[in-house]
Formats: sequence, structure tokens, C-alpha cells
Amino acid sequence: MRAYLFVRISFITSIFVGLTGCSDSSLETPSLEVVRAKIDSPLEIDTHVRTNLSVTLTQGEEIVDDAEDVVFEIWKDQERDEGKLQDGVYIDSGTYTIEHEFLEDVIYLVQSHITARDMHVMPKQMVVVGDVSDETIEAFIENGNKPNDAQESKHHHH
Repeated sequence: MRAYLFVRISFITSIFVGLTGCSDSSLETPSLEVVRAKIDSPLEIDTHVRTNLSVTLTQGEEIVDDAEDVVFEIWKDQERDEGKLQDGVYIDSGTYTIEHEFLEDVIYLVQSHITARDMHVMPKQMVVVGDVSDETIEAFIENGNKPNDAQESKHHHH
């Protein structure tokens, strides 16, 4: 009986040691740090000039070069339903970019829709294109808009 109990305890112990001793990196939990997105685009742009708009992604100190989806949405102020979508292209160092030509002297909004590492972030930035009056810019801000809207940069886990 004592030998049977010893064998059984040894067997259970060896299974436990085997399970805790093995570490499969594919089973590691992903980073709990949020993916951060910073739009790196000019706040003022001339009309009819092809301009690079970019967003840089990081997670903690690490660059994010494996985003599943980076889409830029561009629309004129007060015309969100008329927005245009463009897929971002990965360049380097966590930066995704598009080239866009703005055609009218108005305030545009640029929003990046990013899905990366099971998170979704959506930073938004105002872009003043061409000759826009100070009054128009002030009215835009007084209506509760922000030049760089951190409120839209919410992190959603998927």
C-alpha cells in the first residue's frame, strides 16, 4: 500500500513539474499596454498639393509594425457622411502613411481607424487647408471640436 501511494505521488508530482516546467511562448499572454496612435500630419496644408498623412503606432516602448488594419478617413467639417477612406501603407518604425490631395479651402478632419494587437484606436486631427479665416477656425473650436481629439483615441479591446 505504501509503495502504491509513493508511486502515485511521484507520478502526480512528475506531471505537475512537467506542466510547470514547460513554457510555450505561443501561450504567453499578450501585452496589457494599450496601443497608442499619434497622427503625424501637418495642421495646415495648401490646396492642390499631394501631402503625406501618417500615423505612428506604439505599445509601451515597442513600435507596432504588425497592425491588422490602418485606414485613414478624411472629410470636410460638417460633412462626415461624405468622407473618403484610404488604406494606410506601412513604411517603417511603426509608421503607416497615405498620400492625399486636398482640393478645397476648408477645415478637414483626418481620422485613423486602427486595429492592432486586439485593440482598436481612432485618433482624429483637424487640418486647415488653404485660406480659411480665423473666424471659421474659432467657430470650429467653439462648437466643441478640438484640433487633435484625444477623446476619439479610445482603446477598445477585441
